[in-house]
Amino acid sequence: MDHDGSGAAHAREQLPPVAANPRWTGCTCVVCGRDYDTGYEGFTCADCGVDGILDAVYEHDSGAADRVRVGAGAVARGLWRFATLLPVEPAAIHAAWAVGGTAPLYAPRLAADLGLFSLVIKDDTSLPSASLKDRAAAVALARAHMLGLDHLACASTGNAAASLAVLASRGGFRSTIYVPAGAPRGKLAQLLLHGARVIRVDGTYDQAFELSLVEIAKNNWYSRNCGHNPLLVEGKKTAALELAWDLSRGFTTSADLPDVVLVPVGDGCIVSSTAKAFLELKTLGLVDRVPRVIGVQAAGAAALAAAWARAGGGQASFTGPQIRAAVTPVEAATIADSISVGIPRNRVKAWRYVAATGGAFLSVPDAAIIETIKALASRGGVFAEPSGAAGLAGALAAREAGLIGPRDRVAALVTGHGLKDPGAALGTCVMPEPVPPLR
Repeated sequence: MDHDGSGAAHAREQLPPVAANPRWTGCTCVVCGRDYDTGYEGFTCADCGVDGILDAVYEHDSGAADRVRVGAGAVARGLWRFATLLPVEPAAIHAAWAVGGTAPLYAPRLAADLGLFSLVIKDDTSLPSASLKDRAAAVALARAHMLGLDHLACASTGNAAASLAVLASRGGFRSTIYVPAGAPRGKLAQLLLHGARVIRVDGTYDQAFELSLVEIAKNNWYSRNCGHNPLLVEGKKTAALELAWDLSRGFTTSADLPDVVLVPVGDGCIVSSTAKAFLELKTLGLVDRVPRVIGVQAAGAAALAAAWARAGGGQASFTGPQIRAAVTPVEAATIADSISVGIPRNRVKAWRYVAATGGAFLSVPDAAIIETIKALASRGGVFAEPSGAAGLAGALAAREAGLIGPRDRVAALVTGHGLKDPGAALGTCVMPEPVPPLR
């Protein structure tokens, strides 16, 4: 793939122009509530600064539910089948960006081991970069193309970076990626092989994120930072939309929808998008109930879970400024590198959406995450990296806390493949001794 600028421009010239979804009407600041129309060029609230994360808003008429139902049936279009609920118009988008469509995996043996009534895994490890974050990257490419930009950038501990590098290489876009110096070598290899420019930052993820924001603004690149760009969270929403479609048999019955959805939490983007998806479907009348969404953090990077516990109740009544004040930074240290975040950038949005579902945040030690990796592989046939397994790792803690009842149906998002960080799994394995051959 040619990344010299002229090659990227040539590749993009083959694509038709992208129009905004007319049903996307703008964004609202999750902290102060200020509204912005679709022409607003900033990524965060002008009044609240970097903490003023925006939330995409849609206006639907009486025919919206039917449009969503009909579109959702076009499985081959990947995440673009949910165009009515996204801030882009898929009719003009290149097929290379049509990621998604992962099927639910029923895991009765694993459910029995965990003491759960039933368990469904939403396994996104089969996406192009082996991570759920391809869904956000697809939206990022569409938005960049619409704006006439050919260069995207982000900060990432690995998965967001890989998703950008992989899909950018397909579409003829250039990418620059800022990673903490300690990011796994396997993930860095994936970026470099797909033509990304990789900047290793001698610091934490949070410091890499800050540097990326400065460089994005200075160079007029498109931001693929989900903790900064509100439209990318909408792409991640499609994992939950697909899950709801599959388990409700095409939005015809809510009987088999999960009662609880377990989601790993780093910046808070996936958990907020999961909750938002179910809430939107309920508003449209496509489902008649919303699962309780439980965000699971690693104990060594649990700023949201700790703040939630300190609140001691009444979390649903917290205002944006109260949430911003309640969630304080921690020094992140966990084996789950993709959720090793000291201060979740999307903390306010995540808190508010999780609270709206009646859910909660909790944390689990690294040892529980490692045990879950082993159980997922040996009993469910899914090889997850530590961050990808973190959501399901919260099942036991959630059950003990009364967040999962004895007859609750549980779904868990597995967000990244184990081959992205095989060292974590290798540490749990005992290598067999070689035996002599026959001759």
